[in-house]
Amino acid sequence: MLHIFNRLCLQTAHAGRKWVSISYSMRRNLSAEVQTNRSLVQVNGKEASAFLQGLITNDMNHLLEGATSMYSMMLNTQGRVVFDTIIYKRHEESYVVECDCEKVDHLLRHLKIYKVRRKIDIKLLEDFNVWAVFEPELDMNDITQVDVESLYLNPKAESEVLLQLKDTVTDVIVTRDPRMKYLGHRLVVPNKNHITDVVSGAELGKHFFKLLRYKLGVGEGLQELPPTKCLPLEANLDYLHGVSFHKGCYIGQELTARTYHTGVVRKRYMPLVFSGDASSLDYDTNIINEKGKSVGKVRGIDGQYGVGLLRIKECLAAEILKANDIVVKTFRPPWWPIEASKEKMN
Repeated sequence: MLHIFNRLCLQTAHAGRKWVSISYSMRRNLSAEVQTNRSLVQVNGKEASAFLQGLITNDMNHLLEGATSMYSMMLNTQGRVVFDTIIYKRHEESYVVECDCEKVDHLLRHLKIYKVRRKIDIKLLEDFNVWAVFEPELDMNDITQVDVESLYLNPKAESEVLLQLKDTVTDVIVTRDPRMKYLGHRLVVPNKNHITDVVSGAELGKHFFKLLRYKLGVGEGLQELPPTKCLPLEANLDYLHGVSFHKGCYIGQELTARTYHTGVVRKRYMPLVFSGDASSLDYDTNIINEKGKSVGKVRGIDGQYGVGLLRIKECLAAEILKANDIVVKTFRPPWWPIEASKEKMN
């Protein structure tokens, strides 16, 4: 069993050099891509952690206890997704919230509405870019279930590959993608620096990261996770370590918690593999089985690959699936955890 990505640690090496340690089981090429579709908002102040705790689905205590980043969503009062975010701990009492660039103004307004009289500062972080460093040639046979323990509880481990952080660059956040290890690492870098100014050992790529997400069945951003129309568990928030069912109240908690504990999630985001280039398909195109019944919708396309919101049982049982006249296949992502059937338990 191969583990592509292992644990990340920051350490100081000889002669005061800075290193990022990333472990790979195989010496494949790494790609680095700037995430131009993502923007950053900074939240500072003594009450910043408590403020965010009441708005997000995840638990800020993960960051207080040593995690460098955390996947989460912000919901409306009906329990539907408004923002999908990655939250970084910049330093003590300072957090950076990553969101879709087209929703960043909406996020700023959303945060300021709930700020009330809290002693915090909320502002757009314009002078930083988000970079993804990852392995583009992902073999699905290498994928195993997500290792939660390695993500949160033991971030320091032996490594085989060292990416050097150059001495001249400061104020860089480096963390493994908190959604799953197969998405590689994320770097928050001052926009005056290029990725080659920060690390060595990664080749510049373009659009490979979206393709990687689609192969894994991970939705992201405004187009794929349409605000107020998407439920967090349908977007695999529970599988991607983006929700806590043990923390206190937050906006939209009631429906999410009730669905998790007593309901059955019948639809989820899953990978799509088309028989040919599907770029001509419209967003939200119905996916039809051999009986002519709709079993889901297309939510994102990149050439021959895509991601869709599908009825799990029906689409996996179908003999053939089509989007318009294009044959499409799907599968249960191997990184999904094995769960007891709630339908049988009920």
